[in-house]
Amino acid sequence: MLSVAPVGRFAELLRRHRAGSGLGQRELARRSGLSERAIRDLERGVRAPRTHSARLVAGALELAGDDLSAFLAAAVPGASVPDATPRPPISPPDRLVGRDTELRSLLDLVTGARHRLVTVTGPGGIGKSRLVAELAVALAGRTDLAVCALDLSTVREPELVGELVADALGCGPSRLAPVDRIAAQLGERRVVLILDRFEQLVAAASEIAALVRRCSGLTVVVTSQRALRVRGERLFGLDPLPAEAAVALFASRAAAARPGFALDAGTRPAVARICRRVGHLPLAVELAAARVRLLHPAELAERLDRQLAVLADGARDLPARHRSLRATIEASLDVVSADARILFRWLGGFAGGARLGDVEAVADALGRDPIWVLATLTELVDIALVRVAAQAATSRYLLADPMAELAGEHLRGDDDHVRVERAVAARMMRCVLHGPAVDDRDAANVRAAVSWATLHDPALVDDATAAALGRFYESTGRLREGQNLLSRLAVRGPKMAWVRAGHLASLRGDLTAAIALAGHALEKSDHLVRAAALNLLAQATVEGGDPTGGRTQLRAALVAARRAGDVTMIGRVFNNLSAVSIELGRPRDAERQQRAALAAKRRSGAAPMELGRSLFNLAEITLELGECATAAARAADAVPLLREGGYLRLAALAETTAALAEIRRGDAVAALAAVERAEALLAGESGDDRRMTAIVGLRVSVVRHATGDRSGAARALRAALPPALEHNTRDRDEAADALHAHARHLVDRDPATAATLLGAGDGLRRRTPTATIRAQRDEAAAAARDALGDTDFAARHRQGAILDLSGLLDLCADVAWRADGV
Repeated sequence: MLSVAPVGRFAELLRRHRAGSGLGQRELARRSGLSERAIRDLERGVRAPRTHSARLVAGALELAGDDLSAFLAAAVPGASVPDATPRPPISPPDRLVGRDTELRSLLDLVTGARHRLVTVTGPGGIGKSRLVAELAVALAGRTDLAVCALDLSTVREPELVGELVADALGCGPSRLAPVDRIAAQLGERRVVLILDRFEQLVAAASEIAALVRRCSGLTVVVTSQRALRVRGERLFGLDPLPAEAAVALFASRAAAARPGFALDAGTRPAVARICRRVGHLPLAVELAAARVRLLHPAELAERLDRQLAVLADGARDLPARHRSLRATIEASLDVVSADARILFRWLGGFAGGARLGDVEAVADALGRDPIWVLATLTELVDIALVRVAAQAATSRYLLADPMAELAGEHLRGDDDHVRVERAVAARMMRCVLHGPAVDDRDAANVRAAVSWATLHDPALVDDATAAALGRFYESTGRLREGQNLLSRLAVRGPKMAWVRAGHLASLRGDLTAAIALAGHALEKSDHLVRAAALNLLAQATVEGGDPTGGRTQLRAALVAARRAGDVTMIGRVFNNLSAVSIELGRPRDAERQQRAALAAKRRSGAAPMELGRSLFNLAEITLELGECATAAARAADAVPLLREGGYLRLAALAETTAALAEIRRGDAVAALAAVERAEALLAGESGDDRRMTAIVGLRVSVVRHATGDRSGAARALRAALPPALEHNTRDRDEAADALHAHARHLVDRDPATAATLLGAGDGLRRRTPTATIRAQRDEAAAAARDALGDTDFAARHRQGAILDLSGLLDLCADVAWRADGV
């Protein structure tokens, strides 16, 4: 711990050291160059010492080592007295793991003298002190240079740095300034000076830079969480350990904590999971490894949601800041300004990081201006409490899990936490509704904002915001999460939340939940919510196999939408009327209704996503009508609009519509290009929207088969079938269409497998296929029957019709095996 030194402490030390030296006040005054009265006043404590005067008196008293450090520290009001003296390099008690490359690079920098001021940077716990300790040991055996290591962790006063360095380098007492004394002492000698924990002393950076300029043989290696920002500085940044190195470090420290511990099939996966959870941060890995005294790694991995509590059992001989992850972060906070600590606390209100505009909006609501935000955020980034991640044309400011945990604790302990939390929630709701656009990276913030509003201030979310939230959860594929959050919000908040929750349930294939949620919305609703609820109810009814009943509900929805005067809603109803016409085998009516939907949406100034959806539906209809060139063009027009709205899954589906159209036109190159674009749009997509991904996969499999990639087609089909068959929805018809398409492409090579595929498709189908699909199916069936004969065809067809999912998946592999002619 650090002790505070009052003015009286200096007077006491002065009296004690003067008495010990046998000097009177007059003689001490003569030797130091001060007046006798000045010495007398200093001893009585009636005069506060100046740093220069304290140095002169210390030189006259010939103080050194601990005595000198304590004496000079006591001269600064409120100063802290170092509790340890600089130590010569000694071998650390444990082996350095995972930093061999960094150590070699640092040794090369130091011994080559290409850079004579090297700052090792990185967040607390990254291993800066450990690395330079190993550097000191590696250099200690050399005869061409001297090594001096100085631990500054207990020093808080930049004005003491020069004196402490001079003392560590063996400079005697003098009236000269520290830089002059050190330069005289070292001359051109080759010396490596290691200054550990400099982040709280960066105000002394210019003195260190001057020292390097004055001493041609001196190389200074500094560890600091922030750069010194002086000329000639060479930054040496430390990153978290590579995954394998982190696992090796865990194993090494765990074996020391629990003899006999070893990585094996039972521990390695859990250890790797632990290392990932703690971000491969060396200190966190070591603290986690210490816990194997009590916990199996699998048990430990399950308890890392509260890292600050779990990672808190470091060795007693470590510095206090290294005995727990909490202490490490708190030590970093100790060296930043009060404003930076305030902003750190506010950032605890963002569950998923924040963009600059987000932080500025919250700060503005709390009475701070943007310049304050930028300056304060810079301080937090400089000391690595906050990291910056690139995000399109902006940046996202993130807290690592333990830092976010601590920031959240500090925020909840603040009297102003409700204002901060409300400001964050209001900002996220505004972004969802008006922009800037939010995407999957904002999911944690949106989730937290909806949860907070549900509990504390439902008025933050109106009908329009609830609808926007539904679009957000649809576009990010977080269907179950959105359904649950919006359902809870609807109990106390806007009725539109019931509708949006029901729409997400429908997308998941849970038609029972969709109908129930639509029913909740119909209770005591205005015209607009009633229209939206009836539209949802009709969608679920049609999807459940009752297009006639759905049409009746849609007509009622159209009446309510017109009464509400909402042209966008009128467009959505026409969109679903078009789907009913397709179900009833009336594609021309469907096209007319979809054109009306598109026109209504355009009149209302609907969002790009709404326009893109209608263009996609028109592409599907014209593909059914056999107008392949028009279908491909409409799909191509839909894709950028859907992408702009963040609906990447639907954009991928539109690309497969274009691909199917190109296949029918005979352009395999264009079809493959569209399929590859669809797969690229889905790459990295998260969430639980398995249905849309499955439909894309089914279509990709058909196009790949048609273009000769039969193995790729079988893989895509095998991956897409399970989610497509999870619910009794129209997805089964998509699967049936795909199986029939595969049969058509396979029948010339293997009519027996084609007949089985036809039977499997017929067994899955829920509704009458469209005319185009029916014609293609009948064509493949006729070819298979001609090749096999009626009896064999019927047997194969029956075999396919009774296949369960396991049998269907086996059939996919059989398709690839047969088709490749093996």
